Amino acid sequence: MLLQLTSSHLELYVLIYLDTPAFEGDALLFGAESIGLHLTGTSANAETVQWLQFAEGYLLPAVLGYVLPSVSAANFDKKTVEQYKNELNGQLQVLDRVLVKKTYLVGERLSLADVSVALDLLPAFQYVLDANARKSIVNVTRWFRTVVNQPAVKEVLGEVSLASSVAQFNQAKFTELSAKVAKSAPKAEKPKKEAKPAAAAAQPEDDEPKEEKSKDPFQDMPKGTFVLDNFKRSYSNEDTATKAIPHFWENFDADNWSIWKCEYKYPEDLTLAFMSCNLINGMYQRLEKLKKNAFASMILFGTDNNSTISGIWVWKGDKLAFELSPDWQVDYESYTWTKLDAKSDATKKEVNEYLMWEGDFGGKKFNQGKIFK
Repeated sequence: MLLQLTSSHLELYVLIYLDTPAFEGDALLFGAESIGLHLTGTSANAETVQWLQFAEGYLLPAVLGYVLPSVSAANFDKKTVEQYKNELNGQLQVLDRVLVKKTYLVGERLSLADVSVALDLLPAFQYVLDANARKSIVNVTRWFRTVVNQPAVKEVLGEVSLASSVAQFNQAKFTELSAKVAKSAPKAEKPKKEAKPAAAAAQPEDDEPKEEKSKDPFQDMPKGTFVLDNFKRSYSNEDTATKAIPHFWENFDADNWSIWKCEYKYPEDLTLAFMSCNLINGMYQRLEKLKKNAFASMILFGTDNNSTISGIWVWKGDKLAFELSPDWQVDYESYTWTKLDAKSDATKKEVNEYLMWEGDFGGKKFNQGKIFK
């Protein structure tokens, strides 16, 4: 039985999706998709679930990775934004081919699958998919307009205007508005200082307990001549093949730095690609304090339910860095680690492939990569 939505179901789902999704009733649920499935009171078929997973695991990260830098005051790595843009475009091309002969994603009527995917694409159509970009995804655009113009959807979203140009954050306008807000804000009164009790004034400040700082595991290692931050800047802002890679090999200090390769030990446990990528992202998050002295390119190879993960790491010293701190040991034992000879041609070829995300990779098929920097 296909999961179809009535008008009331549809309007409620859109409202749930646009708000922080949580539900408390005959069940305790979170997440727009799970709540939507529950409220319809019918069982979702595999095809519907497939599109819900695609929307949440693939489309949404790519949409946000491309759209947010276009409308945000925060500084973003240009290379990473470009990667998200390319990833989104690739996904849209696949979706466009799917919709060549289809009006809706599942069956002949609007379903939860259509609403979920369309709402994840909403920011992209509003801010970055301009008329030129839409020329290459005419089927996706036609389908998207069909979904957002459904009466129940329109009741919540209103008229959806498509982007006329790729949004660019206006720093000058932001600064001007920020200054006006700051100028018009009421000044807070300074709190009156209370006289210190004599006994407290006489107490030496040094008597207060101080929080002990954890020692940097790399602190006592020789600095060497390789400046990791300079390489990271080159990799983030310049062409990888002509600038970043030559910079790396011209400046790498093999006496005080080392190159390692890791391979995930349990590829048979890897299922959907986005779940495998979450495995990499989780490892990166837990190694945040290692960033100052390390760089990595981790790559997922293969396809859903038939994939592997491996990566190239660079860090200070010639020992396995994760063993220097108990805070870094959560994930590393799930990988085999091999120290590479920085002076060998085979190592240079492999490092270059992992930095560029291009090459033969020993016969493995590139899926997507994640950079730790």
